Amino acid sequence: MYVWRFSRGAGAGGSQPGQHCDFSSSVAIMDFSHHVIKLFFSLLPEFKGRCEAIMNAMKRGLCCVLLLCGAVFASPSQEIHARFRRGARSYQGCSEPRCFNGGTCQQALYFSDFVCQCPEGFAGKHCEIDTRATCYEDQGISYRGTWSTAESGAECTNWNSSALAQKPYSGRRPDAIRLGLGNHNYCRNPDRDSKPWCYVFKAGKYSSEFCSTPACSEGNSDCYFGNGLAYRGTHSLTASGASCLPWNSMILIGKVYTAQNPNAQALGLGKHNYCRNPDGDAKPWCHVLKNRRLTWEYCDVPSCSTCGLRQYSQPQFRIKGGLFADIASHPWQAAIFAKHRRSPGERFLCGGILISSCWILSAAHCFQERFPPHHLTVYLGRTYRVVPGEEEQKFEVEKYIVHKEFDDDTYDNDIALLQLKSDSSHCAQESSVVRTVCLPPADLQLPDWTECELSGYGKHEASSPFYSERLKEAHVRLYPSSRCTSQHLLNRTVTDNMLCAGDTRSGGPQANLHDACQGDSGGPLVCLNDGRMTLVGIISWGLGCGQKDVPGVYTKVTNYLDWIQDNMQP
Repeated sequence: MYVWRFSRGAGAGGSQPGQHCDFSSSVAIMDFSHHVIKLFFSLLPEFKGRCEAIMNAMKRGLCCVLLLCGAVFASPSQEIHARFRRGARSYQGCSEPRCFNGGTCQQALYFSDFVCQCPEGFAGKHCEIDTRATCYEDQGISYRGTWSTAESGAECTNWNSSALAQKPYSGRRPDAIRLGLGNHNYCRNPDRDSKPWCYVFKAGKYSSEFCSTPACSEGNSDCYFGNGLAYRGTHSLTASGASCLPWNSMILIGKVYTAQNPNAQALGLGKHNYCRNPDGDAKPWCHVLKNRRLTWEYCDVPSCSTCGLRQYSQPQFRIKGGLFADIASHPWQAAIFAKHRRSPGERFLCGGILISSCWILSAAHCFQERFPPHHLTVYLGRTYRVVPGEEEQKFEVEKYIVHKEFDDDTYDNDIALLQLKSDSSHCAQESSVVRTVCLPPADLQLPDWTECELSGYGKHEASSPFYSERLKEAHVRLYPSSRCTSQHLLNRTVTDNMLCAGDTRSGGPQANLHDACQGDSGGPLVCLNDGRMTLVGIISWGLGCGQKDVPGVYTKVTNYLDWIQDNMQP
């Protein structure tokens, strides 16, 4: 932002924003690279003001004129038509639209500079920021509000930061304005993810994280997301059963977070006693009286499910059978390792799917060797198959349950559950790389040819002797039941407990068709449903890998919802 650099008696560097400026001097000499420009202020009425950024000066009814040297002169005018005989730029209405939301554009004559005068409720160079937006609609693609806090409570990074120069989305993109990116750190959804997100600095690097921005559809939700910064529900009891005090209670005088706080409205405080989290604590809380003493307690508000939400990043590298992927794009993916009786150490066994904090779904055929539970290890949050991830979580297995009617010949009922071992009732900790997938509703019926995704650490092709060193993803479509029959799969048995999916793109024998392969077994087939990735199938079996018009076969999860719930009971 340009500011007035020189004032009476100032040397190089002059006055800074907010310092008092004396514009009564008749001449100011300015260094402008190769020559000196004289500005004749004697032509203007005397004015004493303060050096401010352009937009701030405009808000006070002052007119800021950008000079050739990069300085700004503040004049007590209501319009940007101040003209100088030498060294200043004249402004007039813009020849093309540059301001959004009803902003008025003023263009400098013979220069590219312009200024947007924004209507009330909007800000930014192009009036693109909606200062009144308090929630986002749908996926938040059009959200242009000022929320700047991630779900973890971390502050978002400015989209113009040089640290984001190599990121796919930053304020440096040619289409940044259209995407809502710019010189700010507000949450946005430029890649059409499931909700607004931003980059945060964590564990020594910049990574994307969903924001805690409330969805407009949530309304007065009965639960909270993240740490509850955006919670605006009506719960008013603490975990101990105490009633919350109203935020405008006289008892709270002297406290920081009350209805009298200057930011009370934005923080959700007011003439009510509903639980809130104005200070970014671990979860919503409120003030209470205990034994006639003023204190505070966490509330009994439940945490909302975040199943099926993720921070998807477009894969950059194509490989045989799919694409290399990051675990943050598939945070429910698990890697199951086993210790074999005749070999030292542990070896990769199969994929798995996190469906709750302590439970993993997988394929029954992975456990035909009847491993003792203590010989199994589950890794979550791992992008590379055998390389530990920075935020990975490791668990021993308490027990595993294979479906009693699993047929090792036809692979009917190819489903298993693993319970993770923990000293408490909670196991996996939610993060950007560890999150549950949503189980489908019992009546879910997706249209034929719906595009879905699978992920795993399996082989690139059937003839490969090695598993993939990095997580892969593949995009396939659901086949209609009429194309998922024994006739289409070399007379192999296909039951009602199975579904088919495959890559329907055309291509010759050498086409790189997406498919699951050996080593992907037990992993997820997920489809988007109601804005969340939902588990539709478990990778089970197939004829080769990536063959044209030959789909892969998956365990149909909707047929096992009761079995899953019954076996997860304590």
